[in-house]
Amino acid sequence: MRELSSDDLGLLLSVYAVLLLAFAANFHFSSKMVQRHRKAAIVFVVASFLGEAATVIALLLTWVALWSPRAWERIDNLLVFIPGSVAIACAVFLTFESVWARIRRITEVGFEKHLHHEELAQHASHRAH
Repeated sequence: MRELSSDDLGLLLSVYAVLLLAFAANFHFSSKMVQRHRKAAIVFVVASFLGEAATVIALLLTWVALWSPRAWERIDNLLVFIPGSVAIACAVFLTFESVWARIRRITEVGFEKHLHHEELAQHASHRAH
């Protein structure tokens, strides 16, 4: 693995700062949604917490390395690479999960509207007879 320059460290620092902001977004789950999808909510919260913790570790180590070359000599690149990779993997997972949840909500709403229209039609046909 190649040695990272101060430019590389600065770039990593900005990536981790943006990731930290993304993980710090405050997600609110309605109690109804948590009851319906409890396991999914737990997985989402765990992945978010793990990603945020890994981002903080990578960000702090990168910050120390950027401002203290003597400390960077003692910090192995893997100590920044591994938590950073975990953070990025969690961000990608949460992005896919978020898209999947939106698709699921759209299809559920469409299905519920379709059922509602069928029920109204059945009710109207029963009234006509």
